[in-house]
Amino acid sequence: MRDTDLDKKLSALVEEIVMRILTRRFLIVITGGTIGLDAAMDELEKTLVQQKVSADLLFSKAASKIHDVKTIKDKLNADEVFIEGKDRIDNIKNYTGMIFAVLTRNTAAKAANLILDAYVVEIMIDALMLGIPVIASKDAADIKSSGWQDLGYSCNNKSLVKSFDENISRLQNFGVHICSSNKISETIESVIIGASLKSKKTVATSDKASVTVLDKNPVTRKDIIPYLDTETEIYIPSNVLITPLAQDIISDFNLKIVRD
Repeated sequence: MRDTDLDKKLSALVEEIVMRILTRRFLIVITGGTIGLDAAMDELEKTLVQQKVSADLLFSKAASKIHDVKTIKDKLNADEVFIEGKDRIDNIKNYTGMIFAVLTRNTAAKAANLILDAYVVEIMIDALMLGIPVIASKDAADIKSSGWQDLGYSCNNKSLVKSFDENISRLQNFGVHICSSNKISETIESVIIGASLKSKKTVATSDKASVTVLDKNPVTRKDIIPYLDTETEIYIPSNVLITPLAQDIISDFNLKIVRD
């Protein structure tokens, strides 16, 4: 005869493990830009390995023709590869981060003006609407960057420079985290992975906080989430297992937990 209580515990733990894996998955968008691409690839390779994060790749139409898809897939040890015009991603909610390895002038201009006729632009805006962090390296979109100067472009047209700058600024106002290609790893760490994420909330507690008892076993992420916006003290008996993902949420949100 099967132990139904044990089955429930194992089922909850499996769910937590799956959720943990999903929340450590990035979508890396590769456009046709080349300025800063090598540095971006090195930064991404380092981050994915160090942080044990899995990733999928989305190539724009231009990128799939300009870049070697297999080489990039192998370098980043990516799982899935999607090609604009051939594939669509079923659910971008599975990603907790979207990184544009190279933000081009074209992509920046379209996204800044909400021109959604390209899938890579559409998916950026969709991610922002869903609250998924979006990071983009600006080297190819910023005509003042050293990469453009190395190619012999020194733009003295102030109006043109201003317009390109405004596109980048508008994306930042939308919530896109703009950085240089050699700062991608640092930006990912601070925006998505780091222990002191700006998006994390601290829930205050007080002497008058209400108390709730969670005596189910195990206590999972789903059990903790309803108390994130409250000042509730959560009592969990010492013989009750708290799953790892639930423990992470407790720590991240500074929840008051009482154990006997």
